[in-house]
Amino acid sequence: MEILNQLPFRKYSALSDFLAFLGIYDDEERRKVWSTLLDRYSDAIEGGVVVEVGAGLGEFSLMALEMGARKVYAVERNPYAHEVLRERLGRYRNVRVVKADALRFVPREDVDVLIHDFYGPLLYDESLYVLDNLPYRPRVVLPNGGRLVVGTTKLAALRDPTVKPDILRHLNGVLVADLFPVEDKPEAEEKVVATWSFGGGLSMEPSVDIGEMVGDLLMFYLEVQHNGRTLCSSFTCTNWSVAWTPRVGDVFEIKFKWDGDFTKTYFRWVL
Repeated sequence: MEILNQLPFRKYSALSDFLAFLGIYDDEERRKVWSTLLDRYSDAIEGGVVVEVGAGLGEFSLMALEMGARKVYAVERNPYAHEVLRERLGRYRNVRVVKADALRFVPREDVDVLIHDFYGPLLYDESLYVLDNLPYRPRVVLPNGGRLVVGTTKLAALRDPTVKPDILRHLNGVLVADLFPVEDKPEAEEKVVATWSFGGGLSMEPSVDIGEMVGDLLMFYLEVQHNGRTLCSSFTCTNWSVAWTPRVGDVFEIKFKWDGDFTKTYFRWVL
């Protein structure tokens, strides 16, 4: 979804983020995965205090309420999503809709379960930083881990009618989302670039050596995990795109830097 008319920048940015929520909820596999995960932790949710950060349209806050949560905090900083949350959840006495940055929100009680979807397509390139710096400590975080994987494949194997070598050479050092419309994961050699877990934070090497991997094209994809088990990936949940870049070396660096709003990604070839 794209806004086509001119608006003041702040309004445009807030509305653009608001519309992005609609695309997130269109991902049926993601909704099913999160719902199943909440069901697995129904004992912790029932009678407990639940926080959904980045609550969006409040689907999982409402689910926690229906599962018997004693209190639910639906935390959302986007002004338009916050208004929708107030309209949808405001009538429930044990739901508190909070307009706040998740880094600055401090609940009044101990938190039993925290629900989030702060994953970016490159794992740490959206808001997982927030969970590593919360001002309180939830007993359970759903989901609580993830991986960023890089694979090497051959451009010829994708048989794309448009993106040819003369196009790719202009994209050296650029990570491009959805450059190739793949429905199934291509055959590729793979390597884990980074891992994240709640409580353990982000773990990654300063540089990644792919010298032994074969292929002229790199693809980066996310795996959402809980307790070390993969729940969905960029190839099964449409909410996260695969990122592509032409291979121009054997060693690259990828870094993440929090900018106070989202995490920025830096990528470069070293060797």
